[in-house]
Amino acid sequence: MIAPAYRRTTRLCPIDDLDVPLQVLIDGFAERHLLGDLRASARICAETHSVPLPRPGRGPLGGPGFAPMAVENRAAAVVTDTFVVIALVRVDGESVRLAGQLADATLRTPDPGLYGPEPGVFVHAGWLGHGEASSYLLPLDEGPDGRVFLSRLRDLIAAARVRR
Repeated sequence: MIAPAYRRTTRLCPIDDLDVPLQVLIDGFAERHLLGDLRASARICAETHSVPLPRPGRGPLGGPGFAPMAVENRAAAVVTDTFVVIALVRVDGESVRLAGQLADATLRTPDPGLYGPEPGVFVHAGWLGHGEASSYLLPLDEGPDGRVFLSRLRDLIAAARVRR
């Protein structure tokens, strides 16, 4: 079995309690794409802190090895009745911002044989500003907040499809 690349901690919270760089990314993205006031329309919001775990073996300088490209990061997902908005910021400053129509989103659990345990969920959507639909791995932990968020996300997607 593949060892996890990260130790993840997911917490449910209001947008105002997200890590500040995530709030800035989400606010700017919402304004640029005319998503409205996400603080007023958010149905659920979660933040996941991912810390890379040492892997068996040694790194190039004799220290512990880490999974390739594993970098500490924080991710947030905000779900409204219309959109799923995802932002991720790494400690090196790299970031991702995505938003897609909730009614068109689908979820897929990653194969643990390929991705290891506790990676999160793939969200497949037609992301605003991107030509084709694609999947993005939303990191979540297996704790109570991660499970509640995933269950609520499924419910909100189903409700959005009914309203369509």
